[in-house]
Amino acid sequence: MTKYWVPGKVKTRLGNTIGMVPAADLHKLFVSKLCGSLSDAADERCLCITPAENLPSVQLALEEWQLSPKWRLTSQVMGDLGARMSGWLQQTLGTSGHRAAILIGSDCPLLSANDIAKAADCLHQSDVVLGPACDGGYYLIGISGPWRPELETLFKQIPWSTSEVLSLTRQKLAQANLKLTELEPREDIDTERELVRLLQSHPGNQRPAWDEHEEFFRALHAILEKSVLSDRGNE
Repeated sequence: MTKYWVPGKVKTRLGNTIGMVPAADLHKLFVSKLCGSLSDAADERCLCITPAENLPSVQLALEEWQLSPKWRLTSQVMGDLGARMSGWLQQTLGTSGHRAAILIGSDCPLLSANDIAKAADCLHQSDVVLGPACDGGYYLIGISGPWRPELETLFKQIPWSTSEVLSLTRQKLAQANLKLTELEPREDIDTERELVRLLQSHPGNQRPAWDEHEEFFRALHAILEKSVLSDRGNE
């Protein structure tokens, strides 16, 4: 689940420091990386986009990435983040009849198919699986079906994009008597500091060329180098 990559509409905290256009380019890169890495994860994959009018552009992007056969494209329902998340989960676990559904955003670009498999395994014994984010939110939520009314409470009266999201979600799970399993914490890439740590996690030429993330980090560096050149040109 993600937004279309319009400058000024995505990664705005990062955009305040590196520029809105490079930030949007990074967001698009994150989406493409995840679509590629997870192209064989789970039984079915859905790229859930907002706003709906950008679906044709996203379809073209999937074709450019040679991933259009791997992903079903759909639009998000109206409402706040909680409504949009619960809308997709309810449809997937209700009308679509899947036994489990796992939802991620695009802020953790190095998530792998193995991470999704671990989350799916957790749902054999638990009602909900969460991937805690270091900023107090979560980067992944998975739910074991079928959809039931008490699950709706997980997405209501939550101050989204704050450090309270994870703790409040845990409280709501306990109150609803739903069994929770958590994955290892990860860092969302929302600010320049987090972006620097992501870059430092990959020592570039010190790793062999077959590194599965090599192409991603090359593209990331290219976007940032272009941003620096652009800034110099405006001086």
